Amino acid sequence: MRILQLAAFLILSVACTNMQPLGLYDLQDGSTIKNIDGFSQLTVFSDDITSDLWFTKNETCLKVEQERADVYSGNGAIHIQWNKQAGGCPWLGLGIGWDGWTGKDISQIYKKAAISFRVKTNGKPMTQLPWAIGLEDFAGSQVWTGATADVVVSGPISEQWTMVRIPLEKFNPDSPNFDMYGVKQLMFQFESNGEVFMDQIEIVALDEIN
Repeated sequence: MRILQLAAFLILSVACTNMQPLGLYDLQDGSTIKNIDGFSQLTVFSDDITSDLWFTKNETCLKVEQERADVYSGNGAIHIQWNKQAGGCPWLGLGIGWDGWTGKDISQIYKKAAISFRVKTNGKPMTQLPWAIGLEDFAGSQVWTGATADVVVSGPISEQWTMVRIPLEKFNPDSPNFDMYGVKQLMFQFESNGEVFMDQIEIVALDEIN
């Protein structure tokens, strides 16, 4: 009996020493999933308008269309035309519940990451975008900030692709009524009027060089 127990112990010991657990974001083919401190839901929009994206359905005030010709990267962008003054549109907005509307826990990254996107106009340059940009949790609580000149990298926004980078901390996601452990969507609220193309919406590390 003791011999059998010893044999079983030796077999288990050898098996355990040969097992190498995979890292959380290591794949068996040797590749890795890009992440920021374990947060890997980084792509908000890349090429295609899908069911993750919704917008105000009133073409008098807002048109949101898939763009295939004028893109920053890949094979698709978003073409947005809006006019708040057109009347009959008390709220104009667009939301993206990226990663299939799953919850996004930003609690570990909000001080070291930012929402980044590329944007260009179809005419007159803009020093800032007349938008409010927000995050919403699954209870409907929201936190907002502006697309002001200080978040436009190497502005103004012109007919050339320009980066907008908004540190997550500017949203104040640690506000007591907001659940930053379960972010539902990114939202854009449009004021005034304009026309832009937008592409490559993602979460990036603040120290990432683009």
